[in-house]
Amino acid sequence: MATLVTRSVLSWQFATVLVLLLVTGMAARSRLDADPAAASKGDSAGFLAERALTTLTQLLGDEQPHPVDSPANERVRERIGDALELAGYRAEIQEASACSTTTRTCARVRNVIAVHEGSGNGKAILVSAHYDSVPAGPGASDNGANVAIMIEAARMLKQRPAGRNDVIFLFSDGEEAGLLGARAFASQHPLIKRVAAVINLEARGTSGQSILFETGTSSSALLDAFANTAKRPLANSLVAMAYKFLPNDTDLSVFKAAGLQGLNFAFGERHHYYHTSLDTLENLDPGSVQAQGDNLHELLLGLAEADLADDSVSGGMVYTDLLGFGMVKWPESWGPAIASFLLVAFGLVTWRLRKQEANGRGFWRGVFGFPAVLLLALVAGYLLNYLLSLLNGGASGWPSNTLANRIALWSVVVLVVVSAQRLLARRTDPFELWIGLVWAWLLVALALSIIAPGASYLFILPSAAAVACAMTVMVMAQRLDVPGKLWILLLPVLPAFVVFLPAVHLIEIMMGFNSIVGVLAMAGLLGLAMMFALPYAASAAAPRVHGAVTVLLVVGVAAGLVLSVRAPAFTADKPQALNIMYVQATDQKAIVTAGSAMSRPPATLLEAMGGKALLAQAFPWNAGRFWSIPVPSAGLPSATLVVLGEEDVAEGRRVTARIDAPADVYVVQLLIPEVAQLRSIETDGQRLDYSGDTNFPVSFICRGTSCNGRQLALTFGGAPFSATVVAMSNRLPDAAGKVARGRGTLAVPRNDGDQSVVISEVPL
Repeated sequence: MATLVTRSVLSWQFATVLVLLLVTGMAARSRLDADPAAASKGDSAGFLAERALTTLTQLLGDEQPHPVDSPANERVRERIGDALELAGYRAEIQEASACSTTTRTCARVRNVIAVHEGSGNGKAILVSAHYDSVPAGPGASDNGANVAIMIEAARMLKQRPAGRNDVIFLFSDGEEAGLLGARAFASQHPLIKRVAAVINLEARGTSGQSILFETGTSSSALLDAFANTAKRPLANSLVAMAYKFLPNDTDLSVFKAAGLQGLNFAFGERHHYYHTSLDTLENLDPGSVQAQGDNLHELLLGLAEADLADDSVSGGMVYTDLLGFGMVKWPESWGPAIASFLLVAFGLVTWRLRKQEANGRGFWRGVFGFPAVLLLALVAGYLLNYLLSLLNGGASGWPSNTLANRIALWSVVVLVVVSAQRLLARRTDPFELWIGLVWAWLLVALALSIIAPGASYLFILPSAAAVACAMTVMVMAQRLDVPGKLWILLLPVLPAFVVFLPAVHLIEIMMGFNSIVGVLAMAGLLGLAMMFALPYAASAAAPRVHGAVTVLLVVGVAAGLVLSVRAPAFTADKPQALNIMYVQATDQKAIVTAGSAMSRPPATLLEAMGGKALLAQAFPWNAGRFWSIPVPSAGLPSATLVVLGEEDVAEGRRVTARIDAPADVYVVQLLIPEVAQLRSIETDGQRLDYSGDTNFPVSFICRGTSCNGRQLALTFGGAPFSATVVAMSNRLPDAAGKVARGRGTLAVPRNDGDQSVVISEVPL
């Protein structure tokens, strides 16, 4: 067949693949951006971001950080109650003590709860968003925007006749400290027994589209409702699968552990503002608020009369949107059957199509071209990452110019993949290549449907298109010439690009370029997307086509590399996350730290440190090295444990003690050495089990103003020892404040922010 295909036809087909790659890639990226103007274009009968943003402005007040159990958080809570009252609700406050067994953190939480009552015949939908922020920033996006969205959605429900199901609005507290408010609601509040489904709202940046990034294990009915109601659905099970491997949790994790089903929505672009002092109203994209609000409002309307008693399908779902225009989905249990059916169907069709072919050399090149091209794409991504790390002198490997980074990675991968495909396609029948490639694709689809079903749609959907095209060619064989058949067999390229390229962009958003896992994932997915170009790579035998493509890709690589290398590692718009720490040791000696061995501070900050900063160990329990300078001790008071009683118990020795902390101390941490053989810590009705811990020293953390005076019951199996007590506050002494002012605009505090750390020892 190859002799019947002119160079001109193959050249056009090969060029079509590359054009489709470019167009689909750009379309996929644009669909991930929220439309800022959408906030002022909404229908007055629908969700309006402008109203939610007005509420958010009132909630945040002076935009101060408001972590759990702080005076600032109490003021935000009161404003939430006032806003709910204006919306027609009576706010209930659930005050409880809660602890995280994961972070070994306890705090006093105050959840705000409002109920929109249904007709009384259905169950309840729980809508959840946390209202506390990290100590470093005001949390306009994470998670104030979603609190305001919930209030607006609640107000709109009041304007409609009651549906069958109740809607419980939970404004949870202490999420940033370890999902504490959700834990308290799930374990202690009677309303949890009525809940059948959970919708959780989150943010991991200050802009971007609303993404459904996580579902429960049996949430097919909820997915159906989302697919049927969403104006612009953005979701796929690959992201949900990848999210399981990230060190992140949201309140939905608590409810899933309690056996509930749910959907988790977030927007996550401009991640460099996440958990920093730049998470402000000014940096919040109104389009993201509109997109998130649309998803919640429309979903609540769709679920108002739904039967929430039981999900119709047990087990997980495989699903993806199609560039935001719709969704396809099926139960995970169907995947092996779907892939097997496609394998059998393709086997029958290709037997008919190939029975007149002379040899199978192209077939085997198509089969083994799959792993070869994937491996080369991964190697290209790794080497590019390594090269940029060398060129940037150990600083951030991929600097601040995201577009340049993207151009460099995409150009390198496509150049390497196309070059490899040209070698494979040389002197080979493109029809044979296509058949071998689809067989490999189908076998991978079957394997993934069994071992990683969330990713199987990436292969099943293009495979289904390939089988359909093969059937079309078989039926029309007598009426089609060879070029016509190859034009039809080119069509699976489009569904491959439609499912793979959005996944590449989503990995970029979730992980970024400075994660080697993220870079390899993007390179691998991009290489897989280009796989269907293999049968048409023979067009590279045409010198003009080959020359033009190669030149364009080489220019892309060069431009991406030059712009990436010339860009600074950090800018005012994409600053470095950098906390300033004043550390006062037990001997009253003090240091100020900024950055670590893995994160060199800006030159202005090193200058503010007197140009004498050295990498040194700053914390006795942490072997990591931090840029540090000695400073005069500020004599800050320490926290302590006051022993109230001691008794022998079956497990050893039980000590009852009280935390005494200075007024401005926000976090108190206890570090217990291995010799103590700590069994458990009990406080305020909560119990943390330490009997299986193997990392020492073990830690207990108390957060908030309620730490002062909190009583603990500690059970030990070992001999008396000295515990390390660490008191943390967000007030810096003058010496540390001077360093902090040298941070300039290229760095910002993140997470717990700037802190004074006072270390003391207490015998127990």
